[in-house]
Amino acid sequence: MAEPELTAAELLQTVRATLLALEELRGDLRALAARVVALGEQVAATTADPTAAEAAVDARAAALLPAIALADANAPGRVVIADDVDKYAEPPHDGPPCLELLPICGARCCEFDVALSSQDLDEGILRWEHGRPYLLRHGPDGRCAHLGATGCDAYAHRPATCRRYDCRDDPRVWTDYARRELASAATIDGGGPDRRRELDQTRTRGLMFESLHVRARR
Repeated sequence: MAEPELTAAELLQTVRATLLALEELRGDLRALAARVVALGEQVAATTADPTAAEAAVDARAAALLPAIALADANAPGRVVIADDVDKYAEPPHDGPPCLELLPICGARCCEFDVALSSQDLDEGILRWEHGRPYLLRHGPDGRCAHLGATGCDAYAHRPATCRRYDCRDDPRVWTDYARRELASAATIDGGGPDRRRELDQTRTRGLMFESLHVRARR
């Protein structure tokens, strides 16, 4: 008897599990890279005490790993995932009048990278970039694929990041919100080292929860 074909949901589940496994392997490779560099440095220095040499290698590897991990954090192909929070439990947000601002800002915030959470992936409503999992998909114009002529066409299911976001003090959007002065498009970037470190910490927590979601499946 032939096996039944995979459903779209089952196929997506397989993809998610595969991506997670690859991501975990990448973490092991980072640790190995740190150790290889440390070993090379230690061999160059040489010592007559093997025990002390091994301890020195371990200490140096531990010191190198954070810098290697941070450098790798924004590399192409990395899995990016948001914290596992219940977006529907987010408190009401007294944000700016988005629809009123659209003709001025052109939905600037919809150009930003937004990572989906395990909850978003389970729902299967929001589309993500298959080449850059799990970032919210962008259209040919560089803006969110869910942005329609009258606003977000997936508004009820928007990610927690979108629910919390307030553009009024964001220098990537406004130089002066009160005067409706729009910032240069050149100000859109990934931020400095502190921002990259924060994103990597968020991603690490998200991956932990994604592991629970994927591997606790029936």
